[in-house]
Amino acid sequence: MSNSTSIIIAGSTGLIGHHLLNFALKSDDITHVYSITRRPLDASSSKLVQMIDSELKINKEQVQEASPTIGFITLGTTLKKAGSKAALKAIDLTLVVNTAKEMYNIGVKHVYVVSCIGASPSALSHYLKCKGQMETEISCIGFESVTFMQPGPLAGDRDEPRKDEVLLQAVARVFTPLMKGFLLNYKPIEGEKVAQCMLGLALENNQQRGIHRYTSKAMFGLQK
Repeated sequence: MSNSTSIIIAGSTGLIGHHLLNFALKSDDITHVYSITRRPLDASSSKLVQMIDSELKINKEQVQEASPTIGFITLGTTLKKAGSKAALKAIDLTLVVNTAKEMYNIGVKHVYVVSCIGASPSALSHYLKCKGQMETEISCIGFESVTFMQPGPLAGDRDEPRKDEVLLQAVARVFTPLMKGFLLNYKPIEGEKVAQCMLGLALENNQQRGIHRYTSKAMFGLQK
């Protein structure tokens, strides 16, 4: 790993993103952290550069000091919050892919993207189909490596709790002792743990190539 690692994060205010930002700011291995958000962050650090834009556009002038080579995208929504299938697609597919393209255009070589277990362009679920299409499009942009994090139910505190996730977490807790093997992919995983895995992978494998996917089972394995 380079002794001068610069990263960029899109989605620093979400469940996974805000933990990722905190880990990055505390890491001695990272010298510059660029954050793209719609509103200012309640964070302060000499290594943090905030980019505030309603459309999450990257200001190329702000990254000239130390162009980031590693990018993280933790953007996403739900059908209920988005309000319609079209609105969900605009965020989970279009916005995420456009953000990845902007990162590529400023020199990002390795990108880490939060997706979901079961993501597939042919999925019957609109949500999973959008995630699958997003993975397909980002895989074709030209990054040296793309890593998709595919967690199952997410646990942790959100600014706006999602009732569907709360219900899934409650049900899953009952069956947690039985969740082994493949079923670990559906065991609730803390957003903080996903963020920790993302950053750890990025710092350890910054020379990797190709397309990679990590499910919850794989992430639980990384923390042993």
